[in-house]
Amino acid sequence: MRRKNVKKVKQQDPKVTFRRSKAWKTFREKLRKQQKKDYVTGSPLTKTCNCHHLDENPKNYDNIEDESKFICLNNMTHSVIHYLWGDAQKRNDWKERIKKLTELCELMDEINK
Repeated sequence: MRRKNVKKVKQQDPKVTFRRSKAWKTFREKLRKQQKKDYVTGSPLTKTCNCHHLDENPKNYDNIEDESKFICLNNMTHSVIHYLWGDAQKRNDWKERIKKLTELCELMDEINK
């Protein structure tokens, strides 16, 4: 007998599993209501905002005991933070990236006076 379209079941990513948990959803919503505004832009937090882990150690990913290790960010801000922070190989140059971004914005300010 021939098997049709049988997909291999991948083990669920622990981060995904945690983000789907009631504990995480409750924690995230509590922080969203407390913080109210995007830390970087000051814009009101959307319902789809991200609760950003300041502690990047994978062993601590599901530790939600210390609220000070999390910050609520709207989606675009969260993406920019991760883009500028970079991956482990590039992480040591985030300050240079911020410097270049600042220079670019200052140049745009000057041109658009």
